[in-house]
Formats: sequence, structure tokens, C-alpha cells
Amino acid sequence: MDYLNSSFDHLFEANKEVKWWPWVGRDYPQSSVKTMILGESVYCWGEREKFLDRYARTSALRETHANHALKFGRPSRYVRNIERAIFERRSPSDDQKHRLWSSVAYHNLVLDAMDSVEQRPTQLQYQRGWDTAMDIFDVLGVEQCLVFGVESVSALRLSAGGRELPCRVSRHPTKVGRFSARAGLLHTANGRPVQLLFVRHPSSFFSWRKWAPVVRAGLDWEFAEAQSLPEA
Repeated sequence: MDYLNSSFDHLFEANKEVKWWPWVGRDYPQSSVKTMILGESVYCWGEREKFLDRYARTSALRETHANHALKFGRPSRYVRNIERAIFERRSPSDDQKHRLWSSVAYHNLVLDAMDSVEQRPTQLQYQRGWDTAMDIFDVLGVEQCLVFGVESVSALRLSAGGRELPCRVSRHPTKVGRFSARAGLLHTANGRPVQLLFVRHPSSFFSWRKWAPVVRAGLDWEFAEAQSLPEA
């Protein structure tokens, strides 16, 4: 994995709740703003034995992410849609994709595999996921986080409340169709403020053109600006 930074791995290993280690881009430590993109969950795909073998390893999520995000021509909808929204382009260049995934961390909130794409995580799974995600925020020094989906907001509040951590999340003033994003601010156990932006999950009914202004204005994407003029 040429784009991966493994310098935090000893810290992930020390926390047994981090079942699958996050993807950390090669250039993440040098990023001007430490950014995490937080997906939701994985589900067991067709080759069950192969799936179970992979997800018995701490590297599982990294392998899956590399297969989807870093094979730039692969039509993985959730990956390609979020790239389009961040760069506000239908077809970001390979260089843009490379800069994105080399600069950010990627993690999944739910650390249990779903049996199928129809199965939804429980609130307890979301809450446990936020407990672990907040630990990872401190390990990586995360300053901002783009979250796929809004279903976990109440679980975040419960998790933060259980740790007596300041957390506020409210509806974003901009609506996309009938869907409202959420914006918030969380303070971690180390007192670090993390800006949060929750958007519709980019794998379903996601219009990247409509979501791009929300995504681009809601967080700091300084590393993505140099070659990211909107398409006509």
C-alpha cells in the first residue's frame, strides 16, 4: 500500500477496541488540517469465506479501502461520489484522487460486519463506534471529520455524554432536496475540538453537484483547492 502511513499503528494496537485499523494517508502527518472521512459499515459480500478471512485481520478495512479508493478507475459509488463532491468535478483527475487519499484518514464507524446490504446497524453499534472513533480522533489529532449519513447523531450524543465531553450537533441551514446535513463540534478527552459535518451517505441517492457546496464550505479542504475549479 504505497499511499499508507503506518506510523500510528503501535497506538492502534494498544487499543483493542480498534478492531480494524483506520486508513491513514501517507501525507496525513503533514496535512495543514487533520481530516478524517468516516464511513458507516461493511457488509458480507458474495465470497463469504474470503470476506471472513479478511475481516479477521486488523488490516481488513485498509485492504477494502485501497481496493475501492486507490484503484482510481473502479466505479465504487460511495468513493467516487465523495471525490466528486470534494473537488466539485464529475471526473476528478488521478492526481486529485491521489492527493485526497494520501492526505486524509478513513475509518468506518461500525466495527461489526453487516450480514447483507439490507441490514442496518443498531444504535448500540453506532454508540460503540463513536466511543472508538473518539479515541482515534485523539490518536491521530483529528481536527475535522466528514461523516457519511446522519443516523448516528443520537448515538454520538449518548457516547459524548457518557464521557462528559462537550458535543453539539444541529441541522445545517442548507437543505439538499428534503435532506438536511448536520454540523457540529465535539471536544475529545484531550480537549481537542473536532468539527463535524454529517452528509447523506454517498452510495445512495447522492447528487454530488448539489452536495458539493455543502461539503466544500462545511470543512477546510485546502489541500484540494489548487486544481479544483468547478466544471462548467
